[in-house]
Amino acid sequence: MQIDWLTVAAQIVNFLALVLLLRWALYRPLARALAARAEAVRQRLDEAEAARAGAEAAAIAHTEAVLALEQSREVRLERAEQEAEAKRAELVEAAKAELAARRAAWQAQLEDERAAFLDRLRLRAGAGFVRMARNILAEMADQDLVDRMAQTFAGRLAGLEAADRARLRAAADAGKRPEILSSLPLSDAARRKVAAAVGGLLGGPAEPVFAEDADLSCGLVLRLGSQRVGWTIAEHLDRFAQDVEQLLDASGGKGDG
Repeated sequence: MQIDWLTVAAQIVNFLALVLLLRWALYRPLARALAARAEAVRQRLDEAEAARAGAEAAAIAHTEAVLALEQSREVRLERAEQEAEAKRAELVEAAKAELAARRAAWQAQLEDERAAFLDRLRLRAGAGFVRMARNILAEMADQDLVDRMAQTFAGRLAGLEAADRARLRAAADAGKRPEILSSLPLSDAARRKVAAAVGGLLGGPAEPVFAEDADLSCGLVLRLGSQRVGWTIAEHLDRFAQDVEQLLDASGGKGDG
């Protein structure tokens, strides 16, 4: 068989032309379409990746925000609990202080009332004792008792201080006659003893005037004008009552301090 090289060459040329034609008419557009498709897919993948990354970042940010919010809420809750506990403790302490103050005030008032009651009781007891003593002495007063008191009175005149003696002698020198007042009449012996004591006091014989005074409540008084020297149970009881009042005043002052 003889090869027709011309035909073969023509076929080769036709094949090459077909290849070129296919490349120009089909392959290049198809390659461009495939490249464009691949680029579109890549862009979509990039966009999807970007969207995924954005969503993941947003999720992380949201989670962090939620955690921060929870932590802040817990901090605020803990702070609120601490403030509430501090306020409760403050109110409890204030209530305790107020209760203690009221209790102290009530105790002080109770002590004051108790002290005032005891003072009134003591004062009334002292006054009652003085009244009772006055009544008893008034009932017991008789001639013998007054005479014994006259002896005591004479002894008291003999023991007067120099200033009192000078004051009484000055009154006698001024012409004042001595008077002896007694709650009951004195016996003659008692009068002589008292007159001798008055004479010794004034520095010479004395003739005092004797008189009775029921207000003396058992006792005797030497009177020279405005000058008086006496010894009576009433005076002792009066001093006793004054001592009781002073004692109560002193104890009340100490209680106030």
